Amino acid sequence: MEELFELRTCLEQGRYTDAMALLGEMEEMSKDDKINKVQSFTIVLLLHLIKKDAQKRTTRS
Repeated sequence: MEELFELRTCLEQGRYTDAMALLGEMEEMSKDDKINKVQSFTIVLLLHLIKKDAQKRTTRS
């Protein structure tokens, strides 16, 4: 799971070379493990986006 958070950080910071290296490491994981990690990461990412959108609606800026 740590790899996915690091991948997200790399993507958010525009460090695409590092992100590609992490993806290469993740390819070595088993298929089931990758699916579970991607699913968990997707849930966390969606919750983050929903929270971010909700906060925009509650602020006056």
